[in-house]
Amino acid sequence: MRRLLYLGVAVCVAGCGPQPRVVGQLATAHPTPASAAAPGASAPANAAEEAVLGPGGMTLRQEIGAVIMVGFKGPLTPAIVADWRQHQFGGLIVVPINQNATDPAAIRQLIQSVRSVMAHPVLTATNQEGGTVCFKETRVSCMAGARQVGSQGPAAVQSAMTSMSRGLKALGFDIDFAPVADVWDGVDPHLRERSYGQNPQTVAQDVAAAIAGIHAAGIYAVAKRSSVQTPQTRDWVPFQAAIASHVEFVMMASSTPLQLLRTELGYQGVIISDELQRGALSPEFPPPSAAVRFLANGGDMVIVSHDIAVADATYDAIHAAVLNGTYPRAQLDASVQKLLNLGLRYMP
Repeated sequence: MRRLLYLGVAVCVAGCGPQPRVVGQLATAHPTPASAAAPGASAPANAAEEAVLGPGGMTLRQEIGAVIMVGFKGPLTPAIVADWRQHQFGGLIVVPINQNATDPAAIRQLIQSVRSVMAHPVLTATNQEGGTVCFKETRVSCMAGARQVGSQGPAAVQSAMTSMSRGLKALGFDIDFAPVADVWDGVDPHLRERSYGQNPQTVAQDVAAAIAGIHAAGIYAVAKRSSVQTPQTRDWVPFQAAIASHVEFVMMASSTPLQLLRTELGYQGVIISDELQRGALSPEFPPPSAAVRFLANGGDMVIVSHDIAVADATYDAIHAAVLNGTYPRAQLDASVQKLLNLGLRYMP
């Protein structure tokens, strides 16, 4: 009987760099210093909180690691491996600017190296929508983008997504961060090629087809909202279709719609943030503070894509927020349980 999943997520996006390798002997990980308690919080109370086990028998620190996706720049080094061993981050995100890998073999090695220091199976992911959003170093054929393939109908969308996703699955990925579920407003140049169109019903059909294609390849799908504007009624139609298609994740570029997803659409799955280091959620807040706000407002997972030091600071901020009550432990438990509920359906 397979072990209960402690989720880790690896996300690789187009154009990575040098082949990943662990150089020299691995550094020994040291216990993370306890985060500073809030004024008035007693040491015994904090110790008691640390001792309480959450879903799957996970410790508080393991749960905190589980709700953070982390990326780093350059090759995998002993220091980064030690940090991963210590924090057991719930996700590994590899983006082109980080220059982590140059070819399929290097990508496989990167995933295996991170998996080797995790206590449980690691869920890996990448971002391949087709068109201009491709992971070229995988050598997986990148099909036409949403605007082009969408004009051919849902069957073509599903076929394209299945083809790409099978290639990604063969490399060890378990998630594709696709499709974009926004309805294009006819103006935003960022979404012009990545949205399935301007008609909500048409976009909804194509989003459902894309999710079906990803699922057919045996990996998880993510309905992404790229627009930071407050959603209008028509914009929810594709998300309703995504939810009906059992999408596992919804990615938000703004914290505004979080509660609307829950209350208006009844979505009970995992809500994941967009990249915090580029100020996707709250430009006025640094990533650690933005992460706490996102999670406390109902999000389930946050992404820190480029710097392990920022990820460590985010980890410490979440830990302190749990101890001082800013981010209730019950909410953390609920988010971790959602991740565990994904099960091993698409795991190796």
